[in-house]
Amino acid sequence: MEAVTKPHPVEKRRRLFKSSEWDFEEPAAFTRIARSPVELAVITGVVIRLFRAVVLTHGTPTSSYLVASLVLGTLFILGMATLHLGRFPVREWPWRAPLFAVFETAGEMAVSLVLISLHREPWGTARAEFMDWQPMATAVLFWRLVGVCVWALLLGTTVQFVRGRVLKETGRDVEPQTLPDGQPFIERRKRNEL
Repeated sequence: MEAVTKPHPVEKRRRLFKSSEWDFEEPAAFTRIARSPVELAVITGVVIRLFRAVVLTHGTPTSSYLVASLVLGTLFILGMATLHLGRFPVREWPWRAPLFAVFETAGEMAVSLVLISLHREPWGTARAEFMDWQPMATAVLFWRLVGVCVWALLLGTTVQFVRGRVLKETGRDVEPQTLPDGQPFIERRKRNEL
């Protein structure tokens, strides 16, 4: 019989994160949309503006209803921003987050113009007119820029902390694999973005 040996600490560390457990195949169309700040942000803007119009015109306007709707809408916007930002290195987030917010606002305001022309856009207790569109667009752009950029900053800080502290303690300092010619193996992502 063969003697049973304990795995070395390095072997334990390598077994903690198996890339095959996290890899899954996405449809190519979904991947393309998620990598594009324009397409994903415009889709987000359209959905969130329609959601806002439904929330403000249907249902009872209680404070708990409005707060729950605000939280749900915020989670959707930040979730879609995370879906986009998570596909790129953190060093690209400072320009990708504001770009996402600008295109999200563009999609939202395009739907707002359509709703105004149909007399379905809520603005306070009345319906919005075309002269109300510019102040609405300015306010939406400001809050989307602030919200998405602050979220990207918090998310990026968390990612860097996890990569720098937590993963280093669990084996990130292990020597990288080498190719047959002696050069270290470095995983590169495809660069076919925006």
